[in-house]
Amino acid sequence: MTTGRTYDRRTFLLGASAVVVGAACTDGDDGPEPVGGATSGSTTTTTVGTSAAGGGTDLTTDSTTDAEVDALTPAMFDALNVCTLLPSSTSGPFPSPELLDRRAIHDGYPGHPLRLGVRVVDAACEPIPGAVVEIWHTDASGDYSAYEDGGSGKDEGPGTTFCRGAQTADDDGILEFETIYPGWYGGRAVHIHTTVHLDDSPVLTAQLYFDETYTDGVHATGEYARFGPPDTSWADDGLIGDPAVDGTGIALSAAPTVQGDGTLGLVNLGIDPSRS
Repeated sequence: MTTGRTYDRRTFLLGASAVVVGAACTDGDDGPEPVGGATSGSTTTTTVGTSAAGGGTDLTTDSTTDAEVDALTPAMFDALNVCTLLPSSTSGPFPSPELLDRRAIHDGYPGHPLRLGVRVVDAACEPIPGAVVEIWHTDASGDYSAYEDGGSGKDEGPGTTFCRGAQTADDDGILEFETIYPGWYGGRAVHIHTTVHLDDSPVLTAQLYFDETYTDGVHATGEYARFGPPDTSWADDGLIGDPAVDGTGIALSAAPTVQGDGTLGLVNLGIDPSRS
């Protein structure tokens, strides 16, 4: 796969639709609920040093902070009350040219710190250790790395890697990324792309979505403010289903991250291992 192609985003939006592959073990009638760092059961704390700026709204490469965050636990994902096989969706026009095995994917770009926790499960809500989860999304300006994509505020192309990476699930099916809250671009609700791989084969490609009210709050601050609120709602996005029911909604809450004060996002990725 080459990285030098130029794409028009809108050519990939017309006529596309999501296909539901099935559902199981769901109790999510009220949709994703905010989930904080405190959960029932035991937790451990890790201390990680990383680049961060004061106030937790923008990252820089000039200062370093040690932030304590609770390790992610199965109980935190159980609290989401959503465990379903996710609907397949288009990968979009800007998939990663290669898998980048890394947890911190912000590359020092400015933005609201986002700690994204993922648990990979099967139709019975049992964890799938060893699953490789790849994600990619825009930076705060609405630009994808690696491609000349017509980004909203800038257009960095081949050779850039910001907001792209892959991680392997632990024995509890859990992994996480240190990133920034995505920006927006015309015609789409704010989202993250993901592909789950088992035994080097993709078993699910999906898109994950952010609560609109929460997003408006983040996008009114810092690097995001000059671009204004997203121009496309969930109701007007032709690729989105019902994130509150189909499991593609990310549960969001204000929380400390290793980058400073920011947002914790949690999601269960339900996959069918037989598709590998």
